[in-house]
Amino acid sequence: MTMWLAGMMGSGKTSCGIVAATNLGVRFYDTDHEVTSAFDCTVAELWKRLGEPGFRELESAVVVRLAGEKAIVATGGGVVLDPENREVMAATGPIVWLQATPEELLERVGSTPGRPLLDGSQDRLRELRSISVERDMWYREAADHVIGTTGKSIAEVADEIAALWAP
Repeated sequence: MTMWLAGMMGSGKTSCGIVAATNLGVRFYDTDHEVTSAFDCTVAELWKRLGEPGFRELESAVVVRLAGEKAIVATGGGVVLDPENREVMAATGPIVWLQATPEELLERVGSTPGRPLLDGSQDRLRELRSISVERDMWYREAADHVIGTTGKSIAEVADEIAALWAP
């Protein structure tokens, strides 16, 4: 079984997913890391080089490759935008939407560069709100489970993720 973690940037997919996978003794993958390590560059560099459509193609290839792994997979925030990704993910395991308020997301991602959808934005909170609204229906449609992460520790969320694991 593959457990897919979906949600906005800063929702806790990677940090909580690593802890949950470690506690369960299963593999952990991050689709962004899988894409960037194959090209030895950052998401921002790939985004600049290939544009969003090119990056999304690489991301989709990683989803297909990891489908069926006995693992927890943290997906990029936009992975659910592609209906084929949603189909592959749904066919191979539960999709867990890690949900946080835009204010919490901003606190977590801060002003750190390397976030292509936020870099250059004069108002990161407004941008996060806008992206959240745009993606909400896709997360909602894809999710088998929803875990709110606002105000929770990594350990608390990891425990909730682990409680959903049913190999």
